[in-house]
Amino acid sequence: MSLRSGTKQFKTTRLFFISVIFCIIAIVAVSYLFVIQIKNHKNLTAQAQSIQETKHIIQPKRGLIYFQDKNHNLISVAINKNYTTIYAVPKEIQQANKVESTAKILSDILKIDYNSLLTKFLKINDEYEIVYAKIDDEKLINQIEQLKLKGIYVNNDELDRYYPLGELGAHIIGFVGETKETKGEKIGQYGLEKFYNNVLEGQTGLFKGVRDAFGRLVRSLTAEEEPVNDGSSLITSIDKNIQYKAEEELEKLLTTRLGSSGSIIIMEPKTGKILALANWPTYNLNEYSKVKDYKVYKNVAVEEALEIGSVMKVITMSAAIDSGAVQPDTKYIDKGSVTIDKKVIKNFHNEVYGECDMNKVLEQSINTGAIFAEQRTGNKIFLEYLKRFKLNEKTGIDLPNEALNDIHQLELGPKDARDVYFATASFGHGIKISPISLVRAYATIANKGILVNPYIVEAIVNADGSKEDLSKQISEEQVIKPETVQKITQMMVRVVEHGYGKNAKIKGYDIAGKTGTADIATQGSYSEDTIQSFIGFFPAYNPQFVILVKLDKPKIGTVASATVTYTFRNMVQFLINYYNIPPDHE
Repeated sequence: MSLRSGTKQFKTTRLFFISVIFCIIAIVAVSYLFVIQIKNHKNLTAQAQSIQETKHIIQPKRGLIYFQDKNHNLISVAINKNYTTIYAVPKEIQQANKVESTAKILSDILKIDYNSLLTKFLKINDEYEIVYAKIDDEKLINQIEQLKLKGIYVNNDELDRYYPLGELGAHIIGFVGETKETKGEKIGQYGLEKFYNNVLEGQTGLFKGVRDAFGRLVRSLTAEEEPVNDGSSLITSIDKNIQYKAEEELEKLLTTRLGSSGSIIIMEPKTGKILALANWPTYNLNEYSKVKDYKVYKNVAVEEALEIGSVMKVITMSAAIDSGAVQPDTKYIDKGSVTIDKKVIKNFHNEVYGECDMNKVLEQSINTGAIFAEQRTGNKIFLEYLKRFKLNEKTGIDLPNEALNDIHQLELGPKDARDVYFATASFGHGIKISPISLVRAYATIANKGILVNPYIVEAIVNADGSKEDLSKQISEEQVIKPETVQKITQMMVRVVEHGYGKNAKIKGYDIAGKTGTADIATQGSYSEDTIQSFIGFFPAYNPQFVILVKLDKPKIGTVASATVTYTFRNMVQFLINYYNIPPDHE
């Protein structure tokens, strides 16, 4: 055999073997593809879909809350702020069989309890669990992202509630937080956040589709979405500057008088519009979870009824004059005390005034004079006037948990409603009235005897920009006659000019007001602690503002005339300057 023919045969044999090998590889590949594409197609497709497909709840943007200033400029007091949130899709973690290891890794890095993470990750078919909310450590965020843990995602656009002004208006605004009942879902708690929660929160949307490799939702023709409806916003009547001053003065009052708590309410008497509502002590809305005593959350100006003391005498005198039982110059002889149903009732400090008219009763806050006026009026008519002033009802203010006033002892009927109950009620003892109800009663006097209803929210602005006006319509319910209002106003001005309210006086301005110092009832008797208040309106003969200042349990200052009257005057002076109100006279 020649060399050339041997070489040719070798090449032919080599090509044959190479062809055989390629055929074998092709047969194996085709068989494998057959198994994948045909035999295991359903299983693999289901597995792929189970890994990628997701249901994701789309949270709406919560509506904002605004205060205003005197020029109606809007000031944001509750907004939505972007935070970074680490969250888990437990369903994906379970499918990757990484529940325990993922919980261990995150527990070590984020310093979160391992068992709490394990509980979250073991929830069957769960699509969303927060691992760490409001994280602002960039190094930590990057570390989590680099780990690329299955089912763990970092959302840099998580919206949460933020309160730009911190403490200001805390009891009006309230906050958004979790409760045991909502099982981790955040809802409005306290204040406007609670009262208008359904308006503010909007409606959630739902996304059905897939995520990409980075955990982002992929919107495509095959994806399904239920649209999200963002919440509506609230425009309140609260003036940010007046609110700030009220809280500043209230803190100063409690600090200097060592009081336990206090409130200031300022309202327009002609509209019922609340311009400021302050309570002290207060708290920072952005740090509500740090509050140890939950009583601080309570809006005592609205949620608490109490024995209001001698500020009730204006209501008593209004009923007596309006019914024709007395006039401002009606006289009686004060002996320092009266005995009713075998109960001796005395004047403050056991004072005896002798012959007095009704003007002096208010000026000197004489208990026996209030009793005289009530007895002249008669129990039945007196009770009727209390009901005209709605002192047996809630005001309906748009804040949660409003307290119901308590005058039940006067409503027991002729056999059980003893005269002594009516006697003590005439000067504010034995009945309980909320501060906001008292403000409404005085505003009714300031509004020419026509009932007004207090409110906080002026308008709701929907997500589409449409606006719903909520300002209350002026009532036509005449509680007392205009002539009575004129007489009562003159009597209240005398209280400030000549009586216990003189420390509230400002030169050149007519101010109508009344002091009240009430002993605090405890288990059937009265303690040495007091509730001190001053309430009034100005300018007296064309009222623009009703102001209540209340101080609880002061350790320095035994009577209202020496404490809250100064705070009232400071608030009036601020309003005069703020609105540039001209004097009534020189």
